[in-house]
Amino acid sequence: MPLLDPEGRRHWREYRQPAAVIMAGVLTVVAFGLVVQNTADRGEEPRASAPAAGEPSQQLPIPLPTAAGSPSFTPVDSIAIERVPIASRIDLAARGTIDWVHWGEQGRFSLERKAGGGFSILEGTPTEPRNRLTAGPQRYAWTGGEPLAASSGATSGIGTCGSGHGFTLSAPAGIQQNTLTLYVGATKARGRLRVELSTGGDIVTDVWGSRGESMATTAYVISYRASATGKISVKWITASTYDENCGGVALQAATLS
Repeated sequence: MPLLDPEGRRHWREYRQPAAVIMAGVLTVVAFGLVVQNTADRGEEPRASAPAAGEPSQQLPIPLPTAAGSPSFTPVDSIAIERVPIASRIDLAARGTIDWVHWGEQGRFSLERKAGGGFSILEGTPTEPRNRLTAGPQRYAWTGGEPLAASSGATSGIGTCGSGHGFTLSAPAGIQQNTLTLYVGATKARGRLRVELSTGGDIVTDVWGSRGESMATTAYVISYRASATGKISVKWITASTYDENCGGVALQAATLS
């Protein structure tokens, strides 16, 4: 039964308990606001309270593994050669995307080469004996050349006589793989190919020749890569001759791609 004062009004004690509950709630809200403000002033994130029983917990982000960096590429000095037959007709402009050269169409010291090829393929200093050949078994065609702009099928080349005589060539080398193809021949002689990179690595050699009366031909496909900017050097020399009069090696064309 509620308490009444003498005049019939409710006694003040009846309001004390509800007032205490309300005051406690107000103080709790104020205290939480002060904590949040203090945390924000320090630049911290407020801590999440533990979930109540029966409530699902918040999924925390799972850190993903950092992708491993790709392995670095270390260029090496490498040379690989392959000796292959030559087709009856060769389009030098199609095969020599960087540069191409043909020898002997206009004389024993003439070079017909790709216009704009930048003289990438270079012959070393010519030496005697040096002969112009006119009846090779293959026909070499080109367009976009200089000083001879085009040819539908030249059969010419250059040759030499006697052991120790031959030809030297060079081309640029770098960390990207390139292919230098030499179109060579031999008449009553055995030739020796020697290939090396200025940046190092193994020297690669091969021996090939012919005892026949007419010139035999073959192509050397030289694939190479250097460890730095440099050059590749090629020698095609008569190793031995089977004819004392004029057995030797020959050179007709070269392409670089």
